[in-house]
Amino acid sequence: MLSQAARSAAIVKQLVFVDDDPCVLHAWEHQFHAMRQEWNMRFVRSSTDALACLAHGPVDFIVTDADMPVLDGAQLLALVAKLYPHTGRLIVSGQADRDAVLRLVGPAHQYLSKPCELKELRPALARAQSVAHLLADGALKNLVGEFRFLPALPEQHHPLTAEFLKEQPSIERIGELISRDVALTSQILPLVNSPCFALPHRVVTPLEAASVLGLPTMRALVFSVHLFSQFGIRAPRNLSVEQLSAQSWRAGQAARNIALSQHEGGKVPEQSFLAGVLHDVGQLMLAIEMPRRYAEVLRAARASQHPIWQAERDEFGTTHAEVGAWLFHSWGLPGAVVEAVALHHRPADCVTRGFSPAIAVHIADVLIHQHRAAADGINGYEVDLPALAALGLQDRLSSWKEQFAKAA
Repeated sequence: MLSQAARSAAIVKQLVFVDDDPCVLHAWEHQFHAMRQEWNMRFVRSSTDALACLAHGPVDFIVTDADMPVLDGAQLLALVAKLYPHTGRLIVSGQADRDAVLRLVGPAHQYLSKPCELKELRPALARAQSVAHLLADGALKNLVGEFRFLPALPEQHHPLTAEFLKEQPSIERIGELISRDVALTSQILPLVNSPCFALPHRVVTPLEAASVLGLPTMRALVFSVHLFSQFGIRAPRNLSVEQLSAQSWRAGQAARNIALSQHEGGKVPEQSFLAGVLHDVGQLMLAIEMPRRYAEVLRAARASQHPIWQAERDEFGTTHAEVGAWLFHSWGLPGAVVEAVALHHRPADCVTRGFSPAIAVHIADVLIHQHRAAADGINGYEVDLPALAALGLQDRLSSWKEQFAKAA
């Protein structure tokens, strides 16, 4: 029986490529010629032509350059998101200006550097397709349709966000901007000095925190503080935002350490860290929107000694993993992060072959739950050994456990 990933790959996908430069279009057409058995591709030079293609029939993905005349890439994808929400949206850019990059956070599901090559585009499309199928589940759609409150993205044009998105952000400027925000500073410094970071000395200023932790960690920290603060005043009594936040930060640290131990370069450690920090946000969303039903979920998990996510599936028909992934997908977070959040309880469904953030977060989540089993009163969390074996990673588990135990 074919897996979801295999079934998706067996279907010919409809793609539209958009760039006003005919040389780029020709290069794309030549480079992706080998995919013509799997992809039905159209190459157009304007936003108008792209919209005409989408109006003519269903399109699985639109891939557009960021710098376009009339409607630029961000404007085009924002319109596509409104008119054709089921079409996957990817944007490629060489040197987009800061404002353009900020606007891409929402309309694009994937952001790829120019020149875009097949080895980058193919897994991006596969991941986006997998997440789209996952989030199309009827139970999930019905559930989130009942939500009254959805957390919003951090203000896209906030100076701090703009500084993080610069090609070469300034640690000094970031420290200064955080220092100006008393509320943000009061939330960040206790987290930085918490046991999950295990710093050798106490950090007393945001500038020092940025210097010690590095910009990727600080960016995720600011993002997480913004997100969890929106939930704080709404959380029910039976779920501690502070405890879940601390546990999530520990998961982020563990997931990044696992990725680094695999000698993974590029964005994998950072994506593992961010996905680890965000992986349980769906729990808060469910507990806030449906407090009585979620209290029953927690009771059932403790009574049965099964993982919380299994009790959630029994109660809601879906789990906090899919709920969180739905939110982050709607925000346009990177596909690898959304995939890791969605599949951190079932990594076997991950379309990425080999090590990925989904594997890192799965291992980190299981180890943390096993470590906290006595305090939480819930057992039953186990590593998916067949999934690791299928990827040739089973021999790494003992090393990851030892690494986690040293950091605990």
